[in-house]
Parts: sequence; structure tokens; C-alpha cells
Amino acid sequence: MENLDNIIEAVLFALGRDVTFDELSQTLKVDLSDINIAIEKLKEKYNDNNTIVLYITEDSVQLVTNKIYYEHIKLFVENTKRQNLSTSAMETLTIIAYNPKITKSEIERIRGVSSDFAVGRLLECGLVEEVARLSIPGRPAIYSVTKEFLKNCNIKDISELPSYEELKIRDEQMMINDIEN
Repeated sequence: MENLDNIIEAVLFALGRDVTFDELSQTLKVDLSDINIAIEKLKEKYNDNNTIVLYITEDSVQLVTNKIYYEHIKLFVENTKRQNLSTSAMETLTIIAYNPKITKSEIERIRGVSSDFAVGRLLECGLVEEVARLSIPGRPAIYSVTKEFLKNCNIKDISELPSYEELKIRDEQMMINDIEN
């Protein structure tokens, strides 16, 4: 298809959301290989030095504003303040991020307390999602983080999260810095 990169660019701009490669291929009736070539052209156009950047995950693509302009943009947006997550929600989010496909009872076993509210809040914020249900009595839900979570962390998949050892070293360095100051 001629000008496929321009067509995809227009679709991404008009929709303002992430669009899967399969969705582009099926809707535009174009092979995935052609979609990938067009995305590569757009990647060159929308590099990290631009106002608008191309955010690509494992299976989708979206046009987003470069994060370096956030402070200026928030001046013009009415409701830019995100509600802060509670400590329990952050703990729960961390557990889900590092243990994809986890049930609420497993989260509660790790935390030692009920996680109903925290999981509900994370679902409401779009940071976690129910990805399946176990085939056992009660059919408990299985949770994983969403693309929105990945986007907020500026990572493409959870394998890019720092390891436990990296976090431990950071914590130790922060404690040393606190002691020295």
C-alpha cells in the first residue's frame, strides 16, 4: 500500500490510543511485514528528540507527547493531577509486576493482609488487569500489569524492571547517602 507510514501516522494521531499491529494489519488489509516496515519509517521520523514520539510495545504502537514537555503541558490540561496510590496499592502493584499471573490470595499471602481495596484501586486506575481465571472452585482471577503500567514506567515489558539485587543496591546507596547528609 502506497504511503502506508502516512496512513498509520494519521490513524495513530486520530485515535490517540495504542493500536495493535494486528489491528492495523486487519483493518487496513495489509501484511504484518508491511506494517513493520511502515512503523520503522515512523520510528525514524519520531525519534526521542521530537515533540511527539512513537511509543512501541511488543504488539502495539502509539503517538505520545515527549515526556520532557510534561511540565508545560500540564499547565494547559484541566485535570492533570493523578490520584496518588496508597502504600498498600503500591505494594500490591509491585507484587503483581514482579509476579505476573498472580491471584489475589497469593498477593494476600505475600502481604499478610487483605488486598481487595488495593487490587480494586489498581484495576480502576488501569494499571493491572484480569488476564484469566483459574479452573478451580471459586474461579479466582489472575492479575498482571497493563500496557498503561509499562507506559508509565517507560518500559516495553516487565523483563526491563530492575532485579531484586539492583533494588537492594539502590536502597543501600540511598541509606549511605542519607547517613552522610
